Amino acid sequence: MQLNYFENENTSPLVEEYFELLFEKSIPFQSAILPSGNTTITYIFATGQKAVVKNKEIPLHKLTLSGLFYQSYKFVVNEVGASFGISLHPTALYKLLTIDVYKIKNKHIPLHEINASFAEKLNNIFQNYETPKIAVQQIENLLHTVPLTINQNTILIDKAIDLIKESEGLINIDQILFKIKISQKTLETQFKKIVGITPGKYIRSFRFIKLLKKYENNEINLKDLIYMYNYYDSSHFNKDFKLFMNESPTSFFKKDNDFLKKILKN
Repeated sequence: MQLNYFENENTSPLVEEYFELLFEKSIPFQSAILPSGNTTITYIFATGQKAVVKNKEIPLHKLTLSGLFYQSYKFVVNEVGASFGISLHPTALYKLLTIDVYKIKNKHIPLHEINASFAEKLNNIFQNYETPKIAVQQIENLLHTVPLTINQNTILIDKAIDLIKESEGLINIDQILFKIKISQKTLETQFKKIVGITPGKYIRSFRFIKLLKKYENNEINLKDLIYMYNYYDSSHFNKDFKLFMNESPTSFFKKDNDFLKKILKN
């Protein structure tokens, strides 16, 4: 398994990152997928890939839209092949397609079922796929031509996202309300619609992933990270770990988890 990330100097603010997954050896492959807080659009060139969400198998093939997941799920690959993905900014999918993002939470859906016109434009790129670098440039060119839904609500939610990221998830709802001058009802309703999850859950998930990234990048030991990220004690951390990863930290850290480590070290 190879996981490669790609950058472009003129990257659209809609995109967090581009990535390529190659499976040439070690098949079958399986791994947990982290609840990253981002929606993704992925073109899967081969068959034999699937997600297993709460014991339900979901085949993954061609152009697939993945909603925001609050808990990890299993990713399985049974055949040699590749995929190319676009990890979107938390508000990007709403701006691009003007859909209620909450309705695709915890789902993988063929993109054409959500927006046939946008899916056709992306399909044209991937059906003539040459190299990741060329694909990135073509996608960037496309995104700069797509009309976006930007209004007062998206501006406010973008500000809330910025505050959460700047604080590394060490912020609460009252602090967000004070800084962006928005009612709690509006924040809750619009965040859920535009991002796909409530702001409280997004903060909790973001903080957890930030902690794991610092741990995997050897920035500080786990015990100190637990207190740095406002977990009252190890039992509080263990509870969140089981919630997001569907297993205990003891079980998780005993495994190799090479795939997840590569994601966390990015």
